[in-house]
Amino acid sequence: MEENKRKEKEAGTDSSGTGCRVYVITFLCAAAMTVVYAAAADIFRIRDMGVVLGYLSNAFTVPGVLFMGLAGLSFVKRQGGFDAVSYSARYMSCWLLPQFWLNKEERSGKLKSYRDYCEDRRKKESGRRSMPLCFLIVGAVFTALGVLCLVVMNVMFPGTVLG
Repeated sequence: MEENKRKEKEAGTDSSGTGCRVYVITFLCAAAMTVVYAAAADIFRIRDMGVVLGYLSNAFTVPGVLFMGLAGLSFVKRQGGFDAVSYSARYMSCWLLPQFWLNKEERSGKLKSYRDYCEDRRKKESGRRSMPLCFLIVGAVFTALGVLCLVVMNVMFPGTVLG
């Protein structure tokens, strides 16, 4: 019983609302990026509706693509796509500054094998919460809003050029 509650809480499916909280926070971050982009483009002073829709398209698409890219990178990281890079960087840097990068055992010459390093990384990753799905969904929603604004701009205001 206790184990099931813990699993539900980790998955975000329990009644405490932790699953929804992650989506809301991610959505608010993407919305803040949209507002910052719109303010930087000075969208609030533009009178031409076609130009406003063009800038809104950009404002929604930028955080959408960014969050979907983060979801992809996070998925690849969890699958071990960057293990070889981190392993080689860690042990190549020991030539430069071993006191900062390696622990006591590794400084004494007992280096982990690549297989052990990967197994340790998988153990650390298994205890962490998975964020790619949240980033992917929020990114897809914002990208879809950007595409929708672009389609509306091209259909209702053909020939609009962003300046």
